[in-house]
Amino acid sequence: MIILYLNKDVKAYNPARVLIISLMILTFAAVFFTGCDENGGITIPSGTTELTLSAKSDESLANPPAVIITEVKALIHQVQLEQETNQNNQTITFEPFVVNFIINGNLKEMTTKYIIRDFYTKVKFQLHKPEDNEVPPDPEFVSGTQKFSFIVKGTYNGSSFVYRSKRTSYVVVNFENTANINLTTMNVTVLFNKLGWFKNGSVDLDPRVAANETLIDENIKNSFKKAFLDNDKNGLPD
Repeated sequence: MIILYLNKDVKAYNPARVLIISLMILTFAAVFFTGCDENGGITIPSGTTELTLSAKSDESLANPPAVIITEVKALIHQVQLEQETNQNNQTITFEPFVVNFIINGNLKEMTTKYIIRDFYTKVKFQLHKPEDNEVPPDPEFVSGTQKFSFIVKGTYNGSSFVYRSKRTSYVVVNFENTANINLTTMNVTVLFNKLGWFKNGSVDLDPRVAANETLIDENIKNSFKKAFLDNDKNGLPD
């Protein structure tokens, strides 16, 4: 099982190994494991680990003076752990779900799933814009014929704004060090830096101006910068 945040004891078999991650998302095709519903219960897959993916806002920089962010949420669709050799990438798929990111520096759990134990070098996840025939789980991700993947609320120079990204983005985050997912339960934390979303160098980007959307979307995608094992969930690498 994998838990995804935006910052199992299971019998092992040979040669596959499994772990648990703790990505909002982050956050992508390969073999994946999920529980099977039997008589209303969940069967834990043999040879897997419960992984939690988490997300945490990096508060190391001062807040941009023009932009104050009060709420952030994303529609996440898919998470993938990738190896350097791309021989045994693991994809976890599920119905799109909403992650309400915590923006005060605390850890936010995104999802938990079972995954094969192994060594991984990257985390990927999808910021998902709903398809035309798809009904998102949160009505704020649709307005008329427009659908959105990422929503930011706040103020710009004291005036309220709601920024809605109109595109699907695939976020790729390298582990600081190759992650050995080998325990019964584990957590992976992904750091994002919200302070650059509405900046172009030293220049503030007005989130209400349509011409700024492409650069803001790129800033959001690129703000997910670090991933690391964080089994004690303190927001720091183990």
